[in-house]
Amino acid sequence: MSEKQTIAYVGPFSFPNGGAAARRIVGISKTLQLLNYKVVIGTGQCDSDAPENNDFEGISVCSLNERTAEHLPKLFKHLLYFSMGKKTISWLDSLEKKPAAVILYSGYSPYLMRLLPWCKRNKVPLIFDAVEWYDPPSLIQGILNPYYWNIELAMRYFLPKTKNIIAISKYLQSYYQSKGCRTIRIPPTLDVKQVALKTKTENSPKIKLGYTGSPGHKDLLDNVLAALLEIDEHGEKFEFNIAGITTEQLLNYPALRIRNFTSLPSCFKCYGIVPQHEAFSIIRQSDFSVLLRPNKRYAKAGFPTKFVESFSVGTPVIANHTSDLADYLIDGKTGVVCDNESPASLKKGLLRVLDFDNGDLEVMREAARQIAKSQFDFRTSKNSLAELLNSCQRNAK
Repeated sequence: MSEKQTIAYVGPFSFPNGGAAARRIVGISKTLQLLNYKVVIGTGQCDSDAPENNDFEGISVCSLNERTAEHLPKLFKHLLYFSMGKKTISWLDSLEKKPAAVILYSGYSPYLMRLLPWCKRNKVPLIFDAVEWYDPPSLIQGILNPYYWNIELAMRYFLPKTKNIIAISKYLQSYYQSKGCRTIRIPPTLDVKQVALKTKTENSPKIKLGYTGSPGHKDLLDNVLAALLEIDEHGEKFEFNIAGITTEQLLNYPALRIRNFTSLPSCFKCYGIVPQHEAFSIIRQSDFSVLLRPNKRYAKAGFPTKFVESFSVGTPVIANHTSDLADYLIDGKTGVVCDNESPASLKKGLLRVLDFDNGDLEVMREAARQIAKSQFDFRTSKNSLAELLNSCQRNAK
């Protein structure tokens, strides 16, 4: 039996405890294993964050200590960011046998400036896993902040030079195809077969809503809070279960602050920062998960992992259409579609939900789960990923 070829997955991410980024990498790594590749992760995290025995579900993990500036002020952290990738190149040079391909997640210009010549010199295909395209918070910050120069330079100049792109969305797929790149689209994936689902809808006087994860600047959680406070502050009809942020952080959101809340109103339950399996459980026990995002470039280019995970446990979603969600979120079938990301639009959706009975919810749960099986399981991307790898390996020789 011939020795398995190796794929090196590299970047400044943390693994396996790196949130949505790590879960994205796990999904694609599982597909690579299905294609009989050995996957080695060259993560930028420090040694202290490495998994036990440097192994995670058969994926080898090497912590390369690229991220040594996390504790520094933002300016110094951004400046030192531009030196990242050097240790990754040294690690690739140290490998006994060169990988069949290198996949880069994040890292952008600093990594690409080093990996492009290394891969060309060693005749190793370089593939970029494109999952986002950040907008600067303002025009001034876009002009003055070198971090956003780095992103624009990478997305518009360096990435087309790789010629090989895994895109998370149609937006990114279309853009890089127009630049002449070999491009496949893979949304967030996971092992749906291993995800337990809630099979029965409980008889409850309240509709249970769920949100898990760090909202950051992507998710408009404040709009959700505002909508619920306007229609059901005392939690008589809805119960909103939130994990990923603390109670103190939640109380600091404008929707609560302007109403002078010093403790959470009855309609909210906050679980704080919880392990991933607990986050899954919260969404599994919810009747709907809720997600609002603005119709901006970052929302078009990305694809919310939260959406995929909600469908995988059979929980329908209340959301507005951004990214490729319209392909999967069908109003009244797999969830409720809001006209836009505003609190007023969500209020309309929530009031509609009150008319659903348990039978309606069961049908929606089953439909959401079936879409997860057919579209978001890591096995579904096997053929397209194999085709991309075969093509870029032929062209690298």
